[in-house]
Amino acid sequence: MTISMSTPATATERIIAVYDGAPGEPPLASRCRELFSQQMFTWQEFAAAHLELNGAWLRELSSGPHTILVQFNPGRTVSATAAIDAAAVRNRPCFLCPDGLPVSQAAVRYREDFLILVNPRPIFSPHYTVAHVRHLPQRLEPHIDTLLTLTRDLGDGLTVFYNGPRCGASAPDHHHFQVCPAGTIPVEKLWEENGGKRRELAGGVSLGIREMPGRTVLAMEGGNQAAVADALVRLLPMLGRAAESDSDAEPMLNLLCHYQDKRWRLLLFPRRRHRPAAYYREGEEAVLVTPGAVEMGGLLITVREEDFLKMNFALAEEIYREVALEGETVEKIFGAFPA
Repeated sequence: MTISMSTPATATERIIAVYDGAPGEPPLASRCRELFSQQMFTWQEFAAAHLELNGAWLRELSSGPHTILVQFNPGRTVSATAAIDAAAVRNRPCFLCPDGLPVSQAAVRYREDFLILVNPRPIFSPHYTVAHVRHLPQRLEPHIDTLLTLTRDLGDGLTVFYNGPRCGASAPDHHHFQVCPAGTIPVEKLWEENGGKRRELAGGVSLGIREMPGRTVLAMEGGNQAAVADALVRLLPMLGRAAESDSDAEPMLNLLCHYQDKRWRLLLFPRRRHRPAAYYREGEEAVLVTPGAVEMGGLLITVREEDFLKMNFALAEEIYREVALEGETVEKIFGAFPA
């Protein structure tokens, strides 16, 4: 299907494939690959952005077993510097609503309520956004089952990640997940090698914790979808109380989710701040890094060359420490979580 470049496409006209999870359907991952391949030919701006990504600079910072990757990606400037205060969001059109998408953007419809889209400002190859068809606020709890089902449907080659509305989401007014190749975020490999301490919970779910430079990661693993979802639902208010956040606001967090060998693994980064102090400094002291799930997982995205060059392990650790919930607090949540 070719989308006209002269007139806006409706949600229906954008859809090149449908995935409902019915027996015999082609795998969702293959549908996503078809979407990516088609968009490289039918959407010039996306193809150009992807070619630029292929030449992105990458550095590796190491300290002991810990590795932090730094990517120079000026194409992410809009996302990294997005204003997410209520007034700014209210006064701009939503770029994830079907009517607000670029004319040439196509989609795979996923289980009625979501559209899978290629991300026009990619960090990864491929990089997808999974956006709700309705303009609903970014909030995890109502969509936990979708998160787990989506991760299972995509298979073990892809990881789903979520940025809370105050934790790196550039569209806090429109619910969405993102998808990247599995294993490309450093924390995934680190967790495979050393998963830290663990506790066994009901329903065959385990809860783990591991200290990392400047932040602490919690992990949930299990093969029973209902039990994993229930454990996550019970964890969210504990994070909110620990961070003393507004009872109506979602606890600040970032999350990675992967499905392999019939088990889910969720890596959660509890947060207490949207951006580090360095983001607001002036002149040479400023560092324009807005941590989301990708950054918290060990892949720092820099949009300016000077930030890419000045980044070192100590500065990265300082950024993490300023935005992450204190390790002692996360440890208390881990110990207090009911079995």
